[in-house]
Formats: sequence, C-alpha cells, structure tokens
Amino acid sequence: MQVVKIKPICYNIKKYMRIGDFMQKDFNFKTLLNLVIPTIFMMSFMSLYTIIDGAFVSKLVGTDALSAVNIAYPYMNFILGISVMLGSGGCALVMKKLGEGRETEVKKDFSLILIFAFLLSIFLSIFCLIFIDKILKILGTTDKLYYHTKNYLLYLIIFTMPTTLKFIVEQFLIASGKEKIALILSVSGGILNIILDYIFIAKFKLGAGGAGIATGIGYAIPALIGLIFFIKKDNMLHFTLPSKDFKVITNSCFNGSSEMISQISSGIITFLFNLVMLKYIGEDGVASITIVLYIQFLVTAVFLGYSMGIAPKISFYYGEKNDNMLKTIVSLSLKFIAIVSIIIYILIQIFSKNLIMFFTPENSPVFDITAKGLLIYSLSFLLVGFNIFLSSMFTAFSNGKISAIISFLKSLIFQSSFIVLLPIFLGVSGIWLAVVIEEVLGILISFSFYFKYKKIYKY
Repeated sequence: MQVVKIKPICYNIKKYMRIGDFMQKDFNFKTLLNLVIPTIFMMSFMSLYTIIDGAFVSKLVGTDALSAVNIAYPYMNFILGISVMLGSGGCALVMKKLGEGRETEVKKDFSLILIFAFLLSIFLSIFCLIFIDKILKILGTTDKLYYHTKNYLLYLIIFTMPTTLKFIVEQFLIASGKEKIALILSVSGGILNIILDYIFIAKFKLGAGGAGIATGIGYAIPALIGLIFFIKKDNMLHFTLPSKDFKVITNSCFNGSSEMISQISSGIITFLFNLVMLKYIGEDGVASITIVLYIQFLVTAVFLGYSMGIAPKISFYYGEKNDNMLKTIVSLSLKFIAIVSIIIYILIQIFSKNLIMFFTPENSPVFDITAKGLLIYSLSFLLVGFNIFLSSMFTAFSNGKISAIISFLKSLIFQSSFIVLLPIFLGVSGIWLAVVIEEVLGILISFSFYFKYKKIYKY
C-alpha cells in the first residue's frame, strides 16, 4: 500500500508541535485506524448505552414505555441536530483556518461557537418546558402512552444544555487531536448512565423518566469536564475573547446544515414510522420499529464515529493544500467503509435473534414483527456508511450546500415519501423496504457529487 509523506508545515515550530501528532505522521491504513478507532468506539459506546436505556425501559417498565421513548425521541434528534450542526460545521471552518495558519482567529471562533451554543440551548430548554403539552401532541402520543412519553420528554428538555454542549465539546476535542480524551469522557458518561438506569428504573421505580434522568446526567458530566479541559491555555484550542464576527455562527450553521438536516429528518422519519406502525399494527409495531432503530443506531454509530474522526484531518489538509494526503485519506476511507459494511451485515444476520431478545422475549408478538422487519431493513446497512462519509466529506471541505442536498434528498424527501407510499401497495413490508430504497437512491446522489467535485477538491 502506498505511503504518502505529509509536506512540512511552513509555520513556526511551536505551532507545529501543538497541532497534534496526527499531522506529523506518514499516512497509511494503520495510521487511519489509529486515528478513527477512538471515535468509532466512542460513538458505538454511546449508541450502546442508548440501547441499554431502551432495554431497561422495555424489560422493567414494558414495551409501551419503550414505544413512548421512541415517540419522544424526535426532540432529542432536534437537539442533537443543533449540536452536530454547530460542532461539525464549526470544526470544519476552524480546522481549515488552522491549516491556513490563522491560529489566533481559530481560538476566537471556537469560543464564540461554544458561547452561542450555551445561550441557544438555555433558551430552547425554557421554551420547550413551557409548551411541553403541545409538543407531546405534535409528536403524536396516544392516551395509552401519554404518561410514559411526558415522563421521558420532561427530562430530555431539562438536560438540553449539557446534551447540546457534550457533542460540540467532543467534536472539538477530536479536531484538536484529543480523540482518546473524548473517548474516555464519552465512555465514563455512558457507564454512569447505565449505573443510573439501574438505580432510577429498577430501584427507585421512576419508569421512563428514570431513563431520561440517567441519560441527562450521563451527558452532563462529560460536557462539564470537557469544558474545563478547554480552559487550559497550553491546549491548541482554548477559551479566549470570542470573535465579534457573527458570520462565524452563520457559516458554521450553513456548513453543518447537512448534519442538522440528517438529525431533523431522523426525527421526522421516526415520527412517520410511529404513525404508520400505529395504523398498520398498533403499539406492538411502534415497539418493533423502536428496536430496529436501536440496531440501526448501533450500526450508523460506527460510520458516524469514523467520519467524525477523519473529517478534521480532511479540513486541515484541504486548508494546507496537501492534495496527496487528501487522495490517500479518501481512497482509504472508501475501502474501509466497504469492508466494514459487509462485516456488519453478516454479523447482523448471525446475531439478529440475540439482538431482538435483548429487548423482548422470543415468543412475543413484538419479536416476530421485528425479526421479519430486520431481515429487510438490514440490507440498508450495506450502503449507509458510504452516504454518511460522503456527506461528512463535503462538510469537511466547507461545502455545506452539497452536503445538505445529499442529506435533504436522501433522508427527508426519499425516505419520508417511501414510508408513506410503499405500505399502501406492499403493506407492512413496504415500511421496512422504504429505508433500503432510500439508501440506494442516496448512493446514486452521493457518488454523482463525488465524481463531479473530484477534480475541484483534488481527492
């Protein structure tokens, strides 16, 4: 395998040392794995403890409570959308400027993004607490699920601020070459979440609300510690007087808009899945789609973690105009995603029963519905990694427009249309098939842009 040398950075030695070890290495497959394994593990562990949340709720409270968690989850998608938009969009701009040698400007931009996120999340939390009952109606909760849904949503809203900051902080830690610190914080928060799940749900009998509290605290601790890390002046990124140029925020939001669209689309898709399942199957159908979405969350976490780990490097080398490095990164990334996608698909087929039984007994109606659905739905796992990476790649190039187009068409237009239309002709099978067709069309769009812009970005 060809090894590409990174060209020297033509700035002062002090800055060179602070940029991070990953900017000083020859880049090959081993180097790639060393860079992305911490972020893959971080995102996978985050999805794992989210799944454990669901398992605690399902086993100790019931599948109705699990359905309620899924109905409330579009709010979390919205908050994560804001966080990932500011984090990924802001990181791409910051790392590009760092590659261009504008270090002082980078710190001011970073500080402004964090302050803005803090103020916005406080406002959203207060606003949503005031209108929580209207939000519940919009989300489509039924009378049977109302208590569980409100109990869970209440604590998601209360912990809006730390949830927002956690993901932004983690992305900037990764961007500054501190992947292992981000991993440790995320894993620590996840372990705390699992412990608190047991305490609040099993011991204190707080139901779905207990899962909400555990999740909120599990997010708050890493967010707080991560913020403290950025106080240190010897870090490449640290707090300083914020930039007065508000275009930093608008540019970050525009550049990260695809990630926002993806999260909002995920919330809308979850909402549509719930409505269609209630129509065709009932509450058992909602519980079933919840289980499948948890499994999908675990799968996509691998590719989101990979993209999160590699995107700052793409932004930096693009700013540095290191074409050889960009070609190597993109080529290795596509090969990595192809291999991992096949492995994941095979593992899902082998262990599908075990995964479903983690939530519901084998002889239950929910198990049967889920097993049949996952057989079709899992075909999308062969393609989803490419769509995630290519969208993230254009964000890393600060081309938020293309990234947003990919996300908007794939996640919102195609998938929502198919979820509504296919069941009319194919029944319940059409619900599961909607995601597969959406990913196929997404691949066609993503690679059309990939080849169109290959000469422009020189990858």
